[in-house]
Amino acid sequence: MGDIVPRNQLVKQGFTGFAGVGGGVALLILQGIAHLGKAFSLPGLIVGGVISVIGAVVASSPEDRRAGMVTLGAGALTVVGSLPGIGGLARGLMVAGGVVLIGAGLWSLFKFWRNLRKRRG
Repeated sequence: MGDIVPRNQLVKQGFTGFAGVGGGVALLILQGIAHLGKAFSLPGLIVGGVISVIGAVVASSPEDRRAGMVTLGAGALTVVGSLPGIGGLARGLMVAGGVVLIGAGLWSLFKFWRNLRKRRG
């Protein structure tokens, strides 16, 4: 119960927490960009396309495949959210995904903080 958490696990928890919160906030911002136009959002298409390409490049690395796929998915949702018709469903998924990412990131940061206190004594 009072075991000291290894340093590499502590670093992973901290990085995961910050990345989760940052990714969730970014997804909520992207949702706003995708919603700029009433029927069609050119900025949303451009930003979503760029993020999709970045995600595909990151996913090509075996170590970062999961992060790349999440980034690719966020970019694809932004592109779809910028289109008329089905865009409303995609924007709703973006909001839900952003909230879940923020929650998971905050949980990971809480575990990081708790385990950091155990190391300090």
